[in-house]
Amino acid sequence: MKKLIAFDQDDTINITKLPLDKEMAHLFVQLLDKFQVCIISGTNWEVMKKNDIDTLSSFDKPNLKNYIIMPTTGTQLWHYVGKDGVAEEGQIMQDGFKREYAYFLNDHQVQTVQNSIETAAKELGYWCENPKGEIIENRGSQVTFSALGQWATPEEKHAWDPDMQKRKAIVAQINPVLEELGLQVGIGGATSIDVTLPGIDKAYGMKRLMEHTSLAKEDILFIGDKLQPGGNDYPVKTLGIDTIEVQSAEDTKWILKGILGVV
Repeated sequence: MKKLIAFDQDDTINITKLPLDKEMAHLFVQLLDKFQVCIISGTNWEVMKKNDIDTLSSFDKPNLKNYIIMPTTGTQLWHYVGKDGVAEEGQIMQDGFKREYAYFLNDHQVQTVQNSIETAAKELGYWCENPKGEIIENRGSQVTFSALGQWATPEEKHAWDPDMQKRKAIVAQINPVLEELGLQVGIGGATSIDVTLPGIDKAYGMKRLMEHTSLAKEDILFIGDKLQPGGNDYPVKTLGIDTIEVQSAEDTKWILKGILGVV
């Protein structure tokens, strides 16, 4: 019997960058009564709070004590401790959620990564001149390239690089610079490239999650849409955690209905 169900975010539990829809939010509320639930994503805390936490507020007393949020590929971990919770040195409280840890890139790393990505994208012809939102975003513990801008429509994003070949070309060009900085790169979402500190991927995030919850990998089920080699969910699979691959949030809904029907 699994004790914790972990999820990728975009195209696993929602449409890219959009909040959980009402049906998914209701399934999550039910899931939180039965399991610990974690979402790990390359997205930053502010967006995850809006999309994954605030959407549950319309339901009566969701069991948030079972909820764990891991933004920026697990370089942060937030969990609910209640409105009266106390943050220790280096920790932050927001609406009852406490950030246990966060690892940030320094200014030199951020600037070099931003310049390298922009140069490579322009040289390869993949730079968007009329983006919808930021193309390169400093998320503190991660720099993220979103080819069409953060707020391009899901349809635009999915049509841009479905086989990841454009992003792989950008990664190949910036890798020498990243290696000099001691950084690593991953391909995630529909149009994004994530640059983090070395050793940071979703396997790292799952290890930190197991430390935080005192659970073993056998206690965890992970659901994601990029579990194939090269996808940003694949490291979880290599860790030996049981996984289910989905194509969309609609697939995930059917899986959760099945799980809830059994338990």
